[in-house]
Amino acid sequence: MENAQRLEDRMRQGQAELEKSVVTGRSQDGTVVAVATGLGRLQAVRVDPRIYEQRDVASLQRAIMEAMRAAGENAAALAAEKMGPVEINLH
Repeated sequence: MENAQRLEDRMRQGQAELEKSVVTGRSQDGTVVAVATGLGRLQAVRVDPRIYEQRDVASLQRAIMEAMRAAGENAAALAAEKMGPVEINLH
């Protein structure tokens, strides 16, 4: 019982640390950056103004997805480092 309580306390502490942590993900072309918590909660999407000059909707959509995917992967890696393997979904 005592071991279970210690494990629960460690998990709560790890979750609190991840919630305060910030991870980023960048699109391959560098035009979009997604910012999320270590738990995968999306906080912001930053778009380089140069992207608007291109007026290429498909490229912008692809860059946003790449940045979000990278942020999710980085959040999962941080969570695995802090708490062991976990699944992270951006929301």
